[in-house]
Amino acid sequence: MFVLKLALWALFFGASVLLAVIILLQEGKGGGLAEAFGGVGAETFGVKSGGINRFTFSVAAAYVVAAILLHATWDL
Repeated sequence: MFVLKLALWALFFGASVLLAVIILLQEGKGGGLAEAFGGVGAETFGVKSGGINRFTFSVAAAYVVAAILLHATWDL
């Protein structure tokens, strides 16, 4: 059980650092809320940003899953 918790903590901290770096390295899309409510929200990210958005989502999903599993194994 100790090895599982150690692996989950490593995944949690690694994903949190990687997520922060990924978010900070992404380019600004511009427009802000005015563009989101203007009906052109789908054009904000463009075609070329699909890969980085999928990678960011994957790292965020790993972060959330690790956090939930750490909470589930807190008393074990």
